[in-house]
Amino acid sequence: MNLFKYQGQEEDHYTHILMSILSYNNYQIIEPFLKNLLKDESNSFNFNNTFTKVRKKFCPQDSKSLEYVIGIAPYKNCFSSSDLEDNSGSIPDAWICGENFNLLFEFKIRGMLDKRQISAHKKLLFSKDTEVLEYNWNDVKVSLQKIELNDPVLFFLVNAFIEVIPTFKSKRRSSGMPKQIISHINKEIELHFIITGSKLSKNYSVDKVYNGETIQLNQSLNGIQEARRFIASYVLSNYNELPIEFIGQETIINDYCVVPGRSKKRNQWNQWRIGAFLN
Repeated sequence: MNLFKYQGQEEDHYTHILMSILSYNNYQIIEPFLKNLLKDESNSFNFNNTFTKVRKKFCPQDSKSLEYVIGIAPYKNCFSSSDLEDNSGSIPDAWICGENFNLLFEFKIRGMLDKRQISAHKKLLFSKDTEVLEYNWNDVKVSLQKIELNDPVLFFLVNAFIEVIPTFKSKRRSSGMPKQIISHINKEIELHFIITGSKLSKNYSVDKVYNGETIQLNQSLNGIQEARRFIASYVLSNYNELPIEFIGQETIINDYCVVPGRSKKRNQWNQWRIGAFLN
């Protein structure tokens, strides 16, 4: 596996790098990595004849007694995609296989795992009761950090990868307003968020408003898009305590944008889905 082979897409690129590192020097760190990540689930693994594969549709070896689908994303909560979406053609990101185990990996470097995609992946393994194990990238980071690295090349590679993990939660850069935003939908009687600020002040605040109560959540954001990313992250972490219908990345958010000193009639209501600011 060539570490420097360009993969074309960001997610495939990082998957390839991680698998290349795990494959280094005859799979030197796969055993400690999996033991750190999977903990008790790996107790019965036989690591003889271990190997990795990336972007392979079907399991690269025969049925084994231990088989898991492993999902890794910035956020552990799976979301459900459209009922009309068919994920049967989805290709797993990677496989790690050993003497008595098959592990199918699905990586997301933005947002959350897709339940329908994970369900489709389960059918690619031989067991009818394949268990799905969910982790976030911090779990991967900690698992790598716990490995004793005596090889200087491996030490460099692992730590270089650890350095990029925090960027996986950030939104891809884009220009202009995302197409997923619908304006002029007044939802004043429902839970909504007020974004206050301007390009001149370069400082934006976010208030949560519901049932006549206003609570300030943040007052030091750098722009509207950063404010919406903050709101999306806040909802994802606190949806159980919010009067909102949470449906993963399809969850609808209402905001009201206010520019201080501007005529009130020019302030604007907007509606968007949190997935637009997590992916």
